[in-house]
Amino acid sequence: ILQLEANQILRWQVHALSAKVVQFLQKWLTKLPQTLKLRDASLKIKQVTISHPPTTYPQLLELPAQYSNVNLSFISPTSFRRKGHHFPLPVPVNLFHSYLRRWNDFSQIPISQTSFLDWIDENVIIHGHRLESIKVAAGKRGSVTGFTGAISCGLSKAGLAHTEFTQLFYALVKLAPHCGTGHKTTFGLGQTCLDWVEPQPTTSTQV
Repeated sequence: ILQLEANQILRWQVHALSAKVVQFLQKWLTKLPQTLKLRDASLKIKQVTISHPPTTYPQLLELPAQYSNVNLSFISPTSFRRKGHHFPLPVPVNLFHSYLRRWNDFSQIPISQTSFLDWIDENVIIHGHRLESIKVAAGKRGSVTGFTGAISCGLSKAGLAHTEFTQLFYALVKLAPHCGTGHKTTFGLGQTCLDWVEPQPTTSTQV
């Protein structure tokens, strides 16, 4: 249950993956309302910023100047559905199945799921990780067990030999901040960025 307090500052992110939603947001931002209604609460809009520069799916397919390892940080609790249960680990097949599903839904550049994910399973190598499990409420069906933290991963030499899938690998990595990772992203789960983000230090007071 979301509880709001007076003078509380909240952050709301909107990610648009389809052309129709992008067009709507363009019009909405030109005539921004002063407040947003959330049930019985009236929230005043204090500031609007663009978190990620706009891009297109063909632009995401442009290969980087050199192949290198990539970092993915999971800012909000992230989880997958596996055999009817929550699966709180960033296994490469789960990560890229999540991204590919959005890609095939919105890009109009469909990719065969089975062959690509088999290639991911064989060729993506996790070089490092810092992960923590966490349980959060998400929706009306109770809590979700997820993870936060970061991983560093890359491709094997054999994997780099498959140019088309290598191109898609880097495109999906660049898509991740826009679409999020895992399930229940519409509830704020799975927020992802491309840097290695260290957790904020916590301060304690001793009495």
